[in-house]
Amino acid sequence: MRTRVTHLLPLVLMLFLAALTLWLQYAVGGSGGDAKPASHDPDAIVENFALQRLDESGKLRYTFSAPKMVHFSDDGSGEVIYPRIVQLADDGANLIATANRATVQRQGEEAFLYGNVLFLREATPERPELRARTEFLHLLAEKGISRTDHTVTITEGRSVLTGVGMVVDTKKHQFTLQSQVKGIFDAPNRE
Repeated sequence: MRTRVTHLLPLVLMLFLAALTLWLQYAVGGSGGDAKPASHDPDAIVENFALQRLDESGKLRYTFSAPKMVHFSDDGSGEVIYPRIVQLADDGANLIATANRATVQRQGEEAFLYGNVLFLREATPERPELRARTEFLHLLAEKGISRTDHTVTITEGRSVLTGVGMVVDTKKHQFTLQSQVKGIFDAPNRE
């Protein structure tokens, strides 16, 4: 009979340690399985706001404004109604992006614009206004990159181009239509 008890002792000791571990886990951090994930509830609602971003020398680089933003603390994102983003250019050809709504991430450095998106480069004495219309635009403000994989219509003066997918690099002053490009290009007269 004594040999059976000797064999059961390690098993009883293991069960006791497992029960002690579960009790400690429950006592210190709660019951692991009942932990609720952070909810995506708004923590702030801001109305009629305008943010300004400056460069290292204190010069205004761009502004971001909207009639309403709902901020979420769990991921730091914001849902914005009728956003307006203006990037100021040295040559006066400011870039303006507007939409029906947007999601803003990374403290405003990244924005996703949805619905009736207009990307506009203001006219200068040398160049006419350029307008790009689409339904979605992904903006990376610090990198100066904007892109979409949706249909885009671009007008500049009497030139009209359409295509699917676009990348705009504001630092290099260029845009690229990626596929299914069609249009009429009105070359200016060179004298």
